[in-house]
Amino acid sequence: MNRARLSDVKMILLFLGPALAVLFFTTIYPLIYAAVLSFRQYNLAKPYIPRIFVGISHYVSLLSSGRFFNSLYVTFKLMALAISVELILGFALALLLTQKLRGMRVIRTLFMIPMMISPVVVGLIWLFFYYPGLGYLNYFLSFLNVGPLRWLGGPNVALYSIAIADIWQWTPFVMLGVAAGLHALPIEPFEAARIDGCSKLQTLFHVTIPLLKPVLISLFLLRSIDCFKLYDIVFVLTKGGPGTTTEVVSFYIYREGFTLWRMGYGAAASFIVLAVIVGFSTLFIRTLKAEAKR
Repeated sequence: MNRARLSDVKMILLFLGPALAVLFFTTIYPLIYAAVLSFRQYNLAKPYIPRIFVGISHYVSLLSSGRFFNSLYVTFKLMALAISVELILGFALALLLTQKLRGMRVIRTLFMIPMMISPVVVGLIWLFFYYPGLGYLNYFLSFLNVGPLRWLGGPNVALYSIAIADIWQWTPFVMLGVAAGLHALPIEPFEAARIDGCSKLQTLFHVTIPLLKPVLISLFLLRSIDCFKLYDIVFVLTKGGPGTTTEVVSFYIYREGFTLWRMGYGAAASFIVLAVIVGFSTLFIRTLKAEAKR
């Protein structure tokens, strides 16, 4: 029995060992290294300078930095703009594309294409649309006698332009999640609503949406976490400009770490953002559990 158990343990380690090693060197070790680095002064451009221990001074400096809080504000504003539209539009498209009509499979496939494209490529595609002189949007607006808009250069428009690109790419993700939730719903509540004489609109608001609340909350949480990681599209389209109007928190961390070479400061900023994400996620997971108990 002991020999059999020992051989089972060896077999488990043999299969799990490579995966655990990859997990350690790609996730756990970088996390620990970044945590240690956040308490030290380290200039990546001058690696020969000793890494001086500075305690929590980076964290104190960040919590009193107006630019850091502005990047958080921009991130939350982008989340509000993009995710609200993605949920509404994704829900509407899911209702439409789950209908049993001819050609729906082809249409579903076409709608999923933006989600499969790299964010950098999405940024380049929308750069062609937004380009001031030769962009497609300004070209079509010229037929309406509307002057060329500064889609990426206007401080009041640039963030909305990034939100439009994000909506175009990630609405299909919400659509797929809602469609999967619609297929998993029980039939009985809908039959009861039909027997009670409820209209389609009443069924939608009083049966479908309440049953889909856990799915919608989960999609909102996933997209919120993705917005905290948004970097590629911002880098391609605006590079955080004009000024700091589109400087999301991930771009702020990149700027501190890999433009100003303040690696310790950037690591500290990333851990503050991690704390915000954990708090945000905990709140929504509790909400999801409360919905499940009802």
